[in-house]
Amino acid sequence: MADYLILTGFMGSGKTAVGRRLAGELGWDFFDADQLIEERAGMPIVEIFEAQGEAGFRRIEEEVVLGLLDRGQESSRGSVISLGGGAVTIPIIYERLLTEALVILLDVDVEAAFGRARDGRRPLAADRDEFEQLYRERETLYRGVAKGIIDTRGLGVDQVAGKIIEFMWSGKDSD
Repeated sequence: MADYLILTGFMGSGKTAVGRRLAGELGWDFFDADQLIEERAGMPIVEIFEAQGEAGFRRIEEEVVLGLLDRGQESSRGSVISLGGGAVTIPIIYERLLTEALVILLDVDVEAAFGRARDGRRPLAADRDEFEQLYRERETLYRGVAKGIIDTRGLGVDQVAGKIIEFMWSGKDSD
């Protein structure tokens, strides 16, 4: 079994909730990239977007995520790392994820993702049509780095965490 795993997927796929639960189940550390980005910048993501634009946000995200990936490799206890939905769009992160042992895609349908993401804290979830277009653009990137895909449709946080643990032991995606 791997010593750390990385959760990827579109915004609203449940990466933070599942990651937190999974870390608890495994007795591992949990790191949420978006939370660490906000801490580093000293402001919420929506304010980072307002002040620095998406490009400024992605620069901070790149630094934070690369640091997390290095930390995950060094952890003696085990780590669950939850990436932001756009991390895979940063070329150096995408390339790095291709080499990581355990990247899990939380696959969610666009309707469920939009319902969860339109909470006002996600700048790229303001418009439904743009949201779906972004979802379609990123879908290939997520699948390209994923070593396992967990279909989250109709499942609760505990069930998704259970499927990830099952995948970790068996190496087989959920059906």
